[in-house]
Formats: sequence, C-alpha cells, structure tokens
Amino acid sequence: MSEAAIRQKIFDIISAVPDTGIGHLYERWAVDWGKFIEFFKDSASGRILGWEITRPGVASQRLNNIENQDDHRYVVKFYMGVKDADATELLFEAKIEAIRAAFRLNITLDGECNGTSAMSKTAGDTRMFGSVLCHYAELTITATEF
Repeated sequence: MSEAAIRQKIFDIISAVPDTGIGHLYERWAVDWGKFIEFFKDSASGRILGWEITRPGVASQRLNNIENQDDHRYVVKFYMGVKDADATELLFEAKIEAIRAAFRLNITLDGECNGTSAMSKTAGDTRMFGSVLCHYAELTITATEF
C-alpha cells in the first residue's frame, strides 16, 4: 500500500464510471483561464466535463513501535459546463451520484488501503472559469492505511 497506489486506484475507479469526462491524477494549474479550461474540455462534445484529484492532508498516528496509521484525505474537484436548456445541474448531480456509488461497496479500493470513509460531496456551486460558467463540486474520501 502507498499513497501513489491509493491515488491511482481512486483515479481508476472514477475513470470507469461512464461519461465523467477528462480526469487528471493531480491538480492542474494554469495562469491563463483558457488553458485551464482546455484541461477539462471534451473534444467530442466541446463541453467542459472533467475532474482532478488532490490530497490536501494526511493525518498520522503511531499504533505501536513499528506501525503507523495514515488517513489520507483526497478531494476530487469535478467540473461541468452549465447549459440551462439541457438541465445540466441534474446531469451533474447524476454523475456525482454515479461516482459515489462506484466507491460505496469498494471500501478497500481493491485492496490498496485498509478502508475508506464514504465518499461525500463537501462543496458545490456554479463558478466562472474565465468566460465559462461551470458546475463545480468537491467530493472527499479518506483512505486509511497501516
């Protein structure tokens, strides 16, 4: 078990959920908003639809003289372009629920960790990215390894 393997498994599980867009194993950055949006723009539909994974924290505690417990907190930032005529808020929320469902019964991430918290939506709103209005959500999950 390792942080890299846990992160990769989270990426793999989300990637297997249909129609979740362009995923990134790490948080993407660009000074130019246009460049940032390109990281998540689906070339087939022209729509912004994608996500990225970051690990904002890890809590560690000593269990005994040879073993620690690490609780890795991951945040998946999820983006989708708004189109009111398509009721994209409902589509966005359906995608979020499909992602959460993919983790519901896989609490060890296929053996890459000892257990996980339930995946939660901890933030959500609409935001402007440059000149593009997008739905935005943060999904959090904590993976424990000994």
